[in-house]
Amino acid sequence: MSASRGRSFPATGELLQHLLATKPRYQRLWLGKTGRVRGGLSQSAVARVITLHLWESGERSESETSLQRTLKDRVSRALNGTAISAETLKWIINAFDMDSGDTDHLWATYAAELGSTPGIAHTLRRRRKMASRQRHRTVSLVERYFLDESGALKLRNTFHTIRAIEDGVDLYMFNHEPQASDIEVLHGGTPGLQHVYGGGMVGREIILTPPLLKSQTTALEYRTHFVQEPAFPATEVRRAAFARTEHVDLAVVFPAKRTPRVVWWCVWDDHLGGVPVQRKEMTPQNGTVRHYVPFIEETSVGFAWKW
Repeated sequence: MSASRGRSFPATGELLQHLLATKPRYQRLWLGKTGRVRGGLSQSAVARVITLHLWESGERSESETSLQRTLKDRVSRALNGTAISAETLKWIINAFDMDSGDTDHLWATYAAELGSTPGIAHTLRRRRKMASRQRHRTVSLVERYFLDESGALKLRNTFHTIRAIEDGVDLYMFNHEPQASDIEVLHGGTPGLQHVYGGGMVGREIILTPPLLKSQTTALEYRTHFVQEPAFPATEVRRAAFARTEHVDLAVVFPAKRTPRVVWWCVWDDHLGGVPVQRKEMTPQNGTVRHYVPFIEETSVGFAWKW
């Protein structure tokens, strides 16, 4: 990742080596992937554990037969502390199912060596199961939420640019609110099947025609409509991200005759439930509250308010 380019991470690499080589639960995983007992921590075996995790989770296709060889170079650089991306660190943590204490220690050490960043990442307690493997990255995301006079959610407008990370990307899975009544695609694709997954998440396919080749981008515009009977006043909106989503601009437009008593910009540790892990009070301007974030990753962000 560009944020870590040109930097070294000796403390993070040393901590990774220590955890993998000395903690029995992690040690057993990579020892089971190597034929030798002596010689210390095996980079090849660590790469094998990560490869199997990526295949099983669907983050990488099993047709990528050279994945382990590619990952071995990444693992080598990470353990030596010469170069570590947030993606590599996330893969290691998830592949070895590291406990929360070790995870927090690693991210804190990494963040200290990386320096402060204005983005928001890695707040999710767990990754809910996805309906399909994510094969794109978001280049920019602009969303506007509109409430009706009762305070109920009426419309969600989305302007979204995505980039394919492999050939043949033929759909985008739009994860939306369970109470949505209709998804209208205005540009860039056509609505496909609806999916329910991940313990309550709902998504609608947006079919891309023609499919994208690797590194190609496309612009999408879609609207989420809400018809609720009876209409209940909304108290929050959220946008979750799995892989990195860049240039995020979110806003809520409140009804002219009904303004909340207080509004917060929030970061949650779950897509649907839980309480905010970060919260900052915001002041609406002309009935609209708006916030921009350079990037979000493995997190859920948005606004909450009280009437």
